[in-house]
Amino acid sequence: MDEKAKQKIVKLLALANDANDEESMSALAKAQELMLQHNIDEEDVFSYKQEQKTEKVINTIIYEGRPQKWLYRLALIIAENFRVRYYYVSGPPIELHFVGIESDVQIAHITFEYARGSASYCARQFLQLPEIRRKYKRKWQLKQDYLEGYLRGLTETFKKQVLTNGYELALQVPEVVETAVEKIGLVPGKDTSHNVKDREAFYSGYADGGLLY
Repeated sequence: MDEKAKQKIVKLLALANDANDEESMSALAKAQELMLQHNIDEEDVFSYKQEQKTEKVINTIIYEGRPQKWLYRLALIIAENFRVRYYYVSGPPIELHFVGIESDVQIAHITFEYARGSASYCARQFLQLPEIRRKYKRKWQLKQDYLEGYLRGLTETFKKQVLTNGYELALQVPEVVETAVEKIGLVPGKDTSHNVKDREAFYSGYADGGLLY
């Protein structure tokens, strides 16, 4: 296969992810045209990108302590959208881990910290609203309902970005990372689902979570 063509396709796809809407669509169209001309499919491009990766796989603790259920889910959402794998180790203290190529883990870790701080801050602000402060007996439930909405909103935002920018391929976790995770020998995780009772709190969180990115 034409190595120069694959290099150009990879660069065009990267540009499609970073540019504004008009430039992004143009770059994506050129990449698709080249792929047709040279009979190159997405798997070929992905394999080529993996061959160019020389960074090592790292296993980083992103949180230590006693995380609430929503933090487990936030870590999973970030991992799924930043090319890393996530797992936790029972404590005490409990550890949340990201495994991936070093640069991917760094970006995912920063994003996790930002999202965690934003969700916590927004939840506190929501609970300070006069109409919410009157519901004293349900304060804990309201916070969890809000955070559930926040996570759902954040998830939907990521999905829309993938559909709009067309970078499903870029989200595939490198094979070396999958191999590293297999060696760890993980066991099934705990149930982190949450049953929403207050729709107002949920939709307030959903709206705020959708604005994070």
